[in-house]
Amino acid sequence: MDDAQILVAIIPAEIKDDVVDILIALESISGFNLTRIAGYSREHSHFSLREQVEGHREMYRFEVLHERAQEEALIQALGQVSAVVRARYWIVPIRGQGHFGDLPPAS
Repeated sequence: MDDAQILVAIIPAEIKDDVVDILIALESISGFNLTRIAGYSREHSHFSLREQVEGHREMYRFEVLHERAQEEALIQALGQVSAVVRARYWIVPIRGQGHFGDLPPAS
């Protein structure tokens, strides 16, 4: 991946399974990470009564490593499921990547 970047999406719990299904079906990506998070916001109008009392909303953070050329298709695919429920995303360029323990090429 010479032009790698990572899409970070913050997804409400109610559409997490739909997002997982979409990402698994995309042949252009090799996988993704998923973490449960507590989302805090000044926009409490989107929170349920329980969430307002707790002060946060249950959310999920997805991280998808992909090529820049795949960006538009990835955003369109995820846009289908988050059309009704708001979800935030951002894209970050990757300066380097690899696997720990891999040996660099001999010079």
